[in-house]
Amino acid sequence: MSDAWTAYWNRGEAMDGRLWQAQCDFFVSRVRKEIPLGPDDVLLDIGCGRGYTAEALAPELRAAHGADTSLHALEEARLRCAGIPGLTFHLLAPDAYLDIHRLPVRNVSVIFCVSVVQYYKNIGEVRTLIANAKKIAAPGCRMLLADLLVDYNGCLDVAGVLIGGLESGTFCAKLQEVFSGKHRLYGRTRAEHPVLTMRRAELEAVCAAENTRLRFIRRNLTGNRFRAHALIEILPAVNAC
Repeated sequence: MSDAWTAYWNRGEAMDGRLWQAQCDFFVSRVRKEIPLGPDDVLLDIGCGRGYTAEALAPELRAAHGADTSLHALEEARLRCAGIPGLTFHLLAPDAYLDIHRLPVRNVSVIFCVSVVQYYKNIGEVRTLIANAKKIAAPGCRMLLADLLVDYNGCLDVAGVLIGGLESGTFCAKLQEVFSGKHRLYGRTRAEHPVLTMRRAELEAVCAAENTRLRFIRRNLTGNRFRAHALIEILPAVNAC
């Protein structure tokens, strides 16, 4: 992730809180139908932002952890979620955002990484993330990489945002976001630092190289109808510590 994207997400006004909450609510309602969750599960939400997803799921899990490079977002999450047992937030160093295995988290059974991978530098960083996840994973851990730009088509992606907005009840909020100064800042950052796109075969090759099982979820999870969602079953590394 470039310094420019780190700086962008550290800006408190990067996205309207109500829209962020609405999108997280939509994700949680959909992901429950794809990934069964229970009281024995330990969740790690990578790129948790303001913590809405972890906040919603924590009461039904053994433990929930959120991790992000944005201190501003984590401070808000910690303040809002201070009374929720078993919920912890962790700061990822901007220059070591892939080092999730260095967090004080072990035996993780579910990993979410939602709307994050597109800000990575290359497909090699995706492999590093999966490899590091294996070091803290419980047997059979399920890792969801959601909102991926797989076999990317720019026109379809814009249409997917609008159609997804209708599905998630955020259409008007998304339109407002598009015409706001915040979106113009996003557009400038994206023009200078393009997001990561990949071919399906590239991700399949990465998962095969890491000896993991991969399947793509057809259900719209994030409010963008044409984004891809990869569910990966991973095993812990032999030398996990």
